[in-house]
Parts: sequence; structure tokens; C-alpha cells
Amino acid sequence: MRKILWILSVYALLLLGFSACQSEIEVDLPDYQSKLVVEGYIENGKPAMVVLSRSIPFFQHIDLNYVVNNVLVMDAVVTLTTSDGESERLSFVPSSESPYMFAYMGNIRGKENTSYDLKIEWKGQTYTSTTSILHTFDLDSIGFDQSMELLNDTMKTIRLLLTDDPMEANYYQLYVKVHGKNLHDRLWITSLPVAFDDATFSGLQFNVEVMRANPSSFLMPEMTDEEKKEYFRMTYRPGDTVYVKYGLIDYASYQFWCTGGNNAALGQNPFTNPTPTISNIRGENVTGVWCGYACKTETLIYEE
Repeated sequence: MRKILWILSVYALLLLGFSACQSEIEVDLPDYQSKLVVEGYIENGKPAMVVLSRSIPFFQHIDLNYVVNNVLVMDAVVTLTTSDGESERLSFVPSSESPYMFAYMGNIRGKENTSYDLKIEWKGQTYTSTTSILHTFDLDSIGFDQSMELLNDTMKTIRLLLTDDPMEANYYQLYVKVHGKNLHDRLWITSLPVAFDDATFSGLQFNVEVMRANPSSFLMPEMTDEEKKEYFRMTYRPGDTVYVKYGLIDYASYQFWCTGGNNAALGQNPFTNPTPTISNIRGENVTGVWCGYACKTETLIYEE
């Protein structure tokens, strides 16, 4: 009994010593320098869409009013020029395909095997970038992963089979959009991984699992736990109609999506060193991507 009391006394003294060593630490955060953020896309058969915004400090409180007045850039001059010699100034208009519901849009439709120059003029600065829409390809097969049925699991992933072209270096990207009972994606959601190359399967047939990556929760309303499970789920459920967009991107776009995707995936881990996101936008204090997509879309219905 005395031994137990002695151990408890020592433990209490240790706790007291540790607590006495604690002190508050004040950290002076450095002044934040905002950057122009470019999210620009052009896809075969569709006009260009460019969303411009300002980056904001990590601890900044965000609401709709703050986004309209301090984040969204509405007064830039955005010009698109094609390798075919066409040119147009994009207009700032409402767009359901934009995360902010507004974007700079044009009328020139994207074409395969064509390059597109982007020029942004804003507050005395000029930002430029070039991307290409490459060429589309066909899948060998696509469908829900039937192996999950062996586990009596109703939540499935999607698997697709493609054969890589051995004559070129290819960079792939996949997107999904789910319309289900309790989930209706407005925007295309990247799959996991965000982008991948053919370094390990050049010229071979390759099996890809298509999982829905976590979508952005930016400006999302308060959700219940059940609503969060639906919104952030990565798999597909009975009653879902799933649209899968697949295609090729150029190397500069691939670099952005790889580095940006890694930062997004590891950004919640304080024990990792962030890697710089490689942007293909040229200019000062700017980040983001101008990306051309050579895409096709498949529709899958998960029957109940």
C-alpha cells in the first residue's frame, strides 16, 4: 500500500512540474500577400471558362459577402487566342459550371489537336499561359466493381480498362459527377488520383479504379452528419447515376494537378512539408492552371 501511495505521489509531482513549465506562446504571423488565382479550362466541343479570384489568409473568416467583395475578380480583361488564328475577349457572365456561379466565358469551341493562348490583364499586370487540347481515346471497358458483391457490399467503386498508346507520353485525368437520391453534384469532382501518367504502363492495358475525391466544402451550408456522409463519400450507391469524364491533358497541366493534388491531400497533416504547386500561369504573384481537355464521357446507372 505504501508503495502505491509513493508512486502516486511521484506521479503527482511530475504532473505539477510539467504544468509549471507551460507558458503561453504568442506567434506573430507574417503579413499576407494575396495572389491572383486562375482556374481556366477549355474542352473539346465547349467554350473556354476562366474563374479569377484572390487567395486569402488561412485564418480569414469567409462568407458570401466576403467572397463577392474580396475574393472574386470581376474586372479583368481576359483574351483567348487559338493556334488557328481565332481570337476573342471573354465576358464575365453567370455560369452554373463555375464554383462561384460566375466566370469569364467565350464563344470559341475547343477542338482537338489545337493550342490556346490565355492573356489576363488586371490592375496593371499581365498574365499569360498556353495549353493544348490533345486527342480523345476510347476505353476498353468501364463498369461498377463487381468484386464488391462478394462482400455483400452495396457501396461500389468504378473500374475502367484502357490501353495506353506506346508512341507517346500520356497524362490522364478523370472526373465524376453523381446524381443520386440524396446527392446531386453540381460540379465535376476529380477522381483519385487527381492525375496520373503512363510511366508504369506505357503501351500496356491498364486497370483504373475510379473513386470520387472529396469535393470542396467552400461556402457549404451547415450539414448534418448524414448529409456529410453523402456529400463527402467516395463510392457509389444503389440509385446513383454516375457520369465519368476521362481524357488526356498536357504535361504542364499534369504538373499542376499532381503538385496541387498532393498539397490538397496532405494539407491537413502538420507533420509534412508542403511542396510548391507548379503553376503554368506566367506572371508575378499568380498561381493556378490553364488546362485543355480532350475528353469523352460515359454514363453508368447503379440500379437498385
